[in-house]
Amino acid sequence: MVKTVPPSTTGPGANRPLLERILHEAWEFSQAKRPFLAVFDLDSTLFDLTLRVSSIVDEFALDPASVARFPRECEALKKVQILSTDWGLDEPLSRIGITKATSPDFMHALHECWAAGFFSNDFLIYDEPLPGAVEYVQELHQLGAHIMYLTGRDIPRMEVGTAKSLRDRGFPMDAETVQMILKPVAELDDAHFKLEVLQKAEETYERIWLFENEPVNLNLVAKHCPEIGLVFIDSVHSGREEVDATLDSIRHFEVDLAEFRKIR
Repeated sequence: MVKTVPPSTTGPGANRPLLERILHEAWEFSQAKRPFLAVFDLDSTLFDLTLRVSSIVDEFALDPASVARFPRECEALKKVQILSTDWGLDEPLSRIGITKATSPDFMHALHECWAAGFFSNDFLIYDEPLPGAVEYVQELHQLGAHIMYLTGRDIPRMEVGTAKSLRDRGFPMDAETVQMILKPVAELDDAHFKLEVLQKAEETYERIWLFENEPVNLNLVAKHCPEIGLVFIDSVHSGREEVDATLDSIRHFEVDLAEFRKIR
């Protein structure tokens, strides 16, 4: 399982000391000309996906073919509220009384539409950065840290939109010290793909921090790469595994950068 850390930097309320500690570390490594890498997942780590999912659902609800086939359900979809804490569609739909048991054909059709839109370039424009995310990644990069965006998105379906989304939102992109790494094909397992990339990165960097929302990925990295610092983004995840309660945890990236710059 994941490593333990001092009490002062654990738990979801520990944003400031943890984020500032990593900034200080990046600056110290840069001053000493020692290679430092900050690795960020994208979905539910740097980006809130609520509007992406909502937009896909809205498009389905208004599509004439969907309305003709599922008039009652499409009308009900107009009232659905997608929350940032929802993983997938089952939970928000159950809140308006639609489930796989009550409307199996509708749920199948909606999930197919959701998957086609979610894993594509088309709806990435709706992703919103988590509070403070852009500024924090920019600060790390300006301090000399190398940045890697490491995601389970795949190149064929999502590379173009991912690059555009990162640039449009203001994340560091066009520099030799920034990498964007997506899976070459969709079928690869996210966790093992990320592990292989990080194991390779350990050959180059003295210090690596991984920011990630999915416990499956964090736990695998913790098992095989114990020297990598791990930060659990406590947003939403698949629920297949949990992280140890002592793991560094944050809900957003907001930190007083002006104050940090004074004491650096």
